[in-house]
Amino acid sequence: MSNRSLVIGWRQRWNRRLLQFLRGRVRSPVDIEDLAQETYLRLLRARDLNDIHNPQAYLLRVASHVVAEWRDRQPPEDPIDLHDENAFLDASNPEHESDAKFSQARLAQTLAGVSPAMRAVLILRFRDERSHQEIADELSMTLRQVRRHLLRGFETLRKAYDIEPDQVL
Repeated sequence: MSNRSLVIGWRQRWNRRLLQFLRGRVRSPVDIEDLAQETYLRLLRARDLNDIHNPQAYLLRVASHVVAEWRDRQPPEDPIDLHDENAFLDASNPEHESDAKFSQARLAQTLAGVSPAMRAVLILRFRDERSHQEIADELSMTLRQVRRHLLRGFETLRKAYDIEPDQVL
């Protein structure tokens, strides 16, 4: 039997178990789906799956390696200093200073509540003004993953700032 046929059968039998396994190790549903897909792709690239004695255990072992490598590529979860907040403040206007501090605190709080991958994508896009392709290359992601993180990140930021979608640039 070909690897492709075996992987299709394994997916039909154990996909639910694989997703449970990944949910226990990763928070973001988007990342879970991507990691499951990467697991199946690695299985397809294997030499010969016919010799595997315990396919479910092998599937979960490959998934654990995929998760470990994914975690190694994630940015650290330490709080991220976007910029010195004083650089944004207009010292001549106390009202602007107060608004800027409030806005900066809200931004930091919102970013602390998203996944490390989404936070990294948002920061690279807005602070560093990187293109989607540059972000994908730097974070070892696909363009689809970058776009997904940006779309969900925009939605999170809109909610945090009570901005209607039609009010966005």
